[in-house]
Amino acid sequence: MKKRILLKNINFFDVKNDTLRNNVDILIEDDIIKEVGKANYIDEENPTPIDCTHKFAFPGLFECHAHLTVLTNQPDEVKKEILKECGIDEGTQEDELERQVLKEFLVKGITQMRDCGGPVKILKALKDKISHGEYVGPTIFYAGPMLEKSPLMWEGNNKRWPGWTVAIDSEQDAKNVIEQISNEGASLAKTFGKFDLNVLNYLLDVAEEHNLPVTHDPGPTFFHSVPMNIGVDLGIRCFEHGKSPWYVVLKDDLKTEHDDLIDADSKAKETFINKMFSLGTESISRTKLRRLINKMFEKDVYFCPTLHVFKENAEHPEIYREDELNKFKKRFEILYEISRFITKEIIKQKIKILVGQDGWNPTFTFNEMQLLKELGLLESEIIKGATIYPAEWLGIADRLGSISPGKKANILILNKNPLEDIQNIKTTHAVLQNGKIVFQE
Repeated sequence: MKKRILLKNINFFDVKNDTLRNNVDILIEDDIIKEVGKANYIDEENPTPIDCTHKFAFPGLFECHAHLTVLTNQPDEVKKEILKECGIDEGTQEDELERQVLKEFLVKGITQMRDCGGPVKILKALKDKISHGEYVGPTIFYAGPMLEKSPLMWEGNNKRWPGWTVAIDSEQDAKNVIEQISNEGASLAKTFGKFDLNVLNYLLDVAEEHNLPVTHDPGPTFFHSVPMNIGVDLGIRCFEHGKSPWYVVLKDDLKTEHDDLIDADSKAKETFINKMFSLGTESISRTKLRRLINKMFEKDVYFCPTLHVFKENAEHPEIYREDELNKFKKRFEILYEISRFITKEIIKQKIKILVGQDGWNPTFTFNEMQLLKELGLLESEIIKGATIYPAEWLGIADRLGSISPGKKANILILNKNPLEDIQNIKTTHAVLQNGKIVFQE
């Protein structure tokens, strides 16, 4: 016999039509939304009614830029620190960190996560533990390793987490890795930093054959081998980090100076970088920025600014050596300023924004929402950036990202309306995942 739940008299946000529908009934049958409207069901159907008067329903949220691998293979003192940062009581089991944090994401209404880099075997294992009921947590859509031409910027992470980043130095490398991650359950691919353009173009073709959308992080702030404008022309439809366009939108004289240093030594490049950080937003050509944004709009490109990670690193630079602390604190303050400036302009031009934190802390997803609100992004767009937009980009909007018949019954029920104040997204009353109530206050 099918299990039926009836959410009675609820107000729900129709993300497709950008409207709030009041006093609606939502019938859930097993793990699927069966009907949306006013119910008049005969006794034989026997749905379990839940009175949701004065409550608000939204699609289960996505965190769009996570790195869940960091929750694994950590020493005990780091585990304790992460649990403390997440506001979670310490556990005693060996896997308590990953178990507790994944659960915390879910009870806050984050029913899906887009992981943007880590060993595919670790991420597949986390996803399998959730799907098999060993863990309670969001469904994970993962990229697997960060892909880059050697030498690898994040190769140090491979010591603790083998497979965090993988070299793509030839078309054969691209073919082998894309086929491997596809076979191991990846839902997307993540390119980073340096690339031979012919190899990258081939990788994009292979990824498309395997139905893997590609997101790109140009890498360090300057001296990109695949700047955003080139990436857009190649067909990449998502870019990570608010600072990423900075090089592309430098004023003409500064871009000329930058390009003349492509083959220079590291000291000359560092001198230029210091100059750019001194100039900050004064280095940006607003005309070039508008031109880039127009190209993004024409190509239906999504943007995940991860503002919170720059703010967090500026406020808490303790991870750096003491002799470097002041330097990196100042740099992250400027990167945050640059990211805010660029993202604000992108928001004005109606580019689809994805909500992602570049981390592993459930609270930070909601901090990112607030930062986007401060830049002028409407509450409705923030919510779509954590629901229908990531589902569209991943190619799964036929089953996730909205509340409509035939979709998975992943639903966040709130006590207050976040369309009036995005902070209300934290007033959780209940969370449904695959038609089951996994949290209720």
